[in-house]
Amino acid sequence: MKQIHILHYLVILCAVMPFIAAAYADDTMADRVITDALGREVTLPTEVTSVLSTAPPTTMTIYLIAPELLIGWNSDPTAVGGIFIPDQYHKLPVVGGWFGKSDGNYESFIQLSPDVIFEGRTIKGDPTDLDAVSDRQKHFGSIPLLAVQDTANISGFTKPISFIGTVLNKKERADELIVYYQEALKTVKETVSQIPEDQKVTVYYAEGPDGLATDPSGSQHSMLIDYCGGKNVAETTITPGIGMTPVSFEQVMSWNPEVIIASDPSFASSVLDDPLWKDIPAVKSGRVYGVPLAPFSWFDRPPGTNQIPGLYWMLHSLYPEKYSQDALKEKISQFYSSFYGIELSSPDLEALLQKNPKYGAE
Repeated sequence: MKQIHILHYLVILCAVMPFIAAAYADDTMADRVITDALGREVTLPTEVTSVLSTAPPTTMTIYLIAPELLIGWNSDPTAVGGIFIPDQYHKLPVVGGWFGKSDGNYESFIQLSPDVIFEGRTIKGDPTDLDAVSDRQKHFGSIPLLAVQDTANISGFTKPISFIGTVLNKKERADELIVYYQEALKTVKETVSQIPEDQKVTVYYAEGPDGLATDPSGSQHSMLIDYCGGKNVAETTITPGIGMTPVSFEQVMSWNPEVIIASDPSFASSVLDDPLWKDIPAVKSGRVYGVPLAPFSWFDRPPGTNQIPGLYWMLHSLYPEKYSQDALKEKISQFYSSFYGIELSSPDLEALLQKNPKYGAE
């Protein structure tokens, strides 16, 4: 009789074991531990379905890797940028953040209940912002906060792209972006290495509607000039945060730039006909290039992975004889198709690559 009872219990146990194992697996697999850029061990859900970032450079990277997981912007996308942003993303709420003006609001983040928030502070070199990030985590309460290695350094995007891809379970997509990015870096580096120092072009980065603000060499806002072999002529101080150091027209005249990169479309469209600027070499030769801005700037604001197509654009703008427009068109089309999900028509591509870019029906 005892043997029958034991056999009976064994049958029942065998029947329920799969359910016990499944329940245990579900419980143990519900979370995972990620070590962030500051060495903090952070517990977060195995499957991340919603995400925010505290600063635009990191938000741009999320958008390139997993736009469907992004649930808010740090600032409103521009009207121009919106042309190439699908409605479901363009209409996401704005939560602010801690960058430049630092207008972040903790409640705005918390109300959206993201699975994880990326700390988008620019962390240069060895991370040292542990106290600041720990304080931010206290404000966010139970929502996991992950610090990301510098996402605003044009030569250092590989680590943050890979890290964000891992956290979001989008490794394949992140790897694809890394391959494109590293190929761009290699192309630029190999091309620039063949240009003698005395043949490198001088460049002025004109910001604002009058072109009389700039960012000198060493600023995160002008990195593409240095990286792509230009000589930034601005001899002025770096304005922390938002940059845009005011300068005088007399200073620009004395710097005598061969190329002008213009952040403001109105300045780019008017300067060639402005008698005040007519004797500047860049204006004389027509080498004034407005920065493409859709869906995000290729040059800066924010400095981040949105600059990746700007590597090819800047190389062509400075050295068209070294890097052709046909090669540029191919790479820009590939980037927009692969990472923005946009198949650029020939007219749209041509419009983007004009010296003063046009967008959509403009």
